[in-house]
Amino acid sequence: MAALKDYVGGNARKLFLNYASWDAAAAHWYTEPWLGSRRESIHGTYSAGNFDDQSFPNTGLKVTFDTHVLTYYDERAAYSLHKVWKADAMNPEIKTENFQFDEGSVIVKAAIFVSDDPKKQSDWWPGVTQGAAQWPLYIAIPEGQQGAARTVVNGYVMQFDIIVKDSVAAPKTGWVFATLVYDADAPGKDAWDKMVPLGAQWGNDPDVNSALNPPPPLKENWINPVAPFYATQTLGWGGRLSGPNDGARNNIQVGDNVMLNAPDSSCMSCHSPAQWQPVQHKMLSFLLPSYPNPKAGPPFRPCPDGKPDDPYICSPAPGSKDWFRWFQDRLGTEPFDPDTGSIATDFDMVFAFKSLPMWWKAIGPADQPALFAIRPSGAAKRYNEYSGAPLAR
Repeated sequence: MAALKDYVGGNARKLFLNYASWDAAAAHWYTEPWLGSRRESIHGTYSAGNFDDQSFPNTGLKVTFDTHVLTYYDERAAYSLHKVWKADAMNPEIKTENFQFDEGSVIVKAAIFVSDDPKKQSDWWPGVTQGAAQWPLYIAIPEGQQGAARTVVNGYVMQFDIIVKDSVAAPKTGWVFATLVYDADAPGKDAWDKMVPLGAQWGNDPDVNSALNPPPPLKENWINPVAPFYATQTLGWGGRLSGPNDGARNNIQVGDNVMLNAPDSSCMSCHSPAQWQPVQHKMLSFLLPSYPNPKAGPPFRPCPDGKPDDPYICSPAPGSKDWFRWFQDRLGTEPFDPDTGSIATDFDMVFAFKSLPMWWKAIGPADQPALFAIRPSGAAKRYNEYSGAPLAR
């Protein structure tokens, strides 16, 4: 992971600490099209998660906070954007081979944490955010409140993901997901130096049933044993990799049993349903373990009563056959739902969950329903815009 951090470090340090001189074009780092209406106007981030002390127990967190993310594709990875979107991004060529990223492609993602309390914009996470890089964002606070006015607030850059197409290190999936998190106690001269490994993942460990007690050790995940405590509170099922921004713990219902803050995902698990059905113009399966919703509303069946405002995801039992659909190893050429006409997008969820839905909303029929988990400006925040899970209320 040190080599990966060094590889992106020249650009990342400037992005983190000297944004006035940051030039993405000169760095040959590129972004997905069709997200412009969702980006805030200073850094180009877009809304992601919303978290409170249920997600980070015993860490001293004093507020609910929102996260914003910014994803860049290096020059090699961006070639796949071109293969799909061509020159004008108006008529994507949706073919399996176009979505496949070339070997050695690198995708990076910064996550910025912002207090949701207008009266507490500093010192809201003692011992965790001190010394972190700060970015000004032009957003509404509280972000989840309908009609809240936009203003400039400072957020902390707390997570940085590095995702690499490496079929040698990851022969069963083709990808290595690595996550850096900010550690206020780490040595270093600046905030970039203090970004330390949380872990790496190169597979979903489909042969490891983490519902067993005690859970067997993982084989396709590595977690840093000295990672900062707050970042370990959001690890996914069985300790699979998931960072503080990633939403791998959710409120679910299994039968009549409600499970709060239950680990139900991981980095690769969440990305594994990345696919697009070009006739229906949507993803056929949700990002998290769930059942299809036969009614209008979210793409998962809400619990307890199947109503759109129900607070839980109706989930398969952890460790069950249905659950393990989200914890398989497959190559990025293989769709999550085979024999449905779906096209795999090579684990790229920005394609499947963001840019393609927004493209179709813009150019498709005018009477389409509202996009799920992509909030119109000024609307109340009902779902995590990163994972799609219902927010705690």
